[in-house]
Amino acid sequence: MPAALPLGRLSRYPEICLPGGRQANFGIKGTAVFSLLSIYFIVKTMTKSYPSSKLKEIDRRAQEEYGIPGIVLMENAGIKASEIALKLLAAMKSRKAIIFCGPGNNGGDSFVIARHLFNNKVMVKVFVLASEKRLKGDSLINYLILKKMGVCIIEVAQDKDIKKIKSSFSESSLVVDAIFGIGLNKRVEGVFEKVINLINKSASVVLSVDIPSGLNADTGDILGVCVKAHTTVTFGAAKNGFYKQFGPKMTGRVVVADISLPKKLLN
Repeated sequence: MPAALPLGRLSRYPEICLPGGRQANFGIKGTAVFSLLSIYFIVKTMTKSYPSSKLKEIDRRAQEEYGIPGIVLMENAGIKASEIALKLLAAMKSRKAIIFCGPGNNGGDSFVIARHLFNNKVMVKVFVLASEKRLKGDSLINYLILKKMGVCIIEVAQDKDIKKIKSSFSESSLVVDAIFGIGLNKRVEGVFEKVINLINKSASVVLSVDIPSGLNADTGDILGVCVKAHTTVTFGAAKNGFYKQFGPKMTGRVVVADISLPKKLLN
C-alpha cells in the first residue's frame, strides 16, 4: 500500500498555481505543512477559471492563428504532468505507476506522460480503454512511439478485459487518470464506469490529467461516476466546474500547468 499523501503536505510542491497561471510559491521547508491561513488564501483566490467552450477556442486559436502544432501542445502537457507524477512518486518513495488512457487527446497526453516516466526509470503500465483502431492523429502518433519503446501497453476495450487491471493496483503507488477530458457531456457507462469505480476503490494516489474523468468541466456535476483525484494537473487554466457542485471534492489539489499557450489568449 502506498504511503498516504494528505493535502496538508502541500509544502512539498511549490509549483502550485492559481487559475490563470498565477504562481502560489510557498517555498520548501522540509515537511512543514501549510498554515490554515495559507490554505484559506488558496481557496479564496482560486476564482479565475474558464468555461470549456472558451478553452477549446483558445486551443484552436493557438494552433490556427499562432501556428503551434497540436502535437507540441500535447508534448508540453505530457511533460508538465509527468513532472508532477514524478514528484508524487518521489514523496511516496516509489517507482511504480499505472496509467488509464481514453481514446481522445486526453489519452494522447497520457502516452506522452508514460514515455517520460519510462525514461525516468519508472515501472509503468498503460491501460488503453479502447481498441488501437480508435486512436487517431497526435494521440496515435504518441501511442505508436510507446509501442516501439517497449512500454507495457494493455488494451481494455471490453468488460472481459477488466480482470487484466485488478492486480495492478496493489503493485502501483500512483494511478494516472487520463480517460476523459473537458469534452465529456454524457453519462459514463460500460468499461469506463467499471474502471473508474476500481480507481476510486484503490489505495493508490490518483493524479488526474486536465480534469477528473467523469466531471462536467462547466457545472461540476458528476456524469454517472467520477474519479476522485488527490491532485489534478490542468492545462492552461482552471475549469469552471472545478469550483462548482462536486468539483472541489473530486479535483483535490489543483495545479495549473503552462503548456505554452499564448498568454494573450488566456487574458
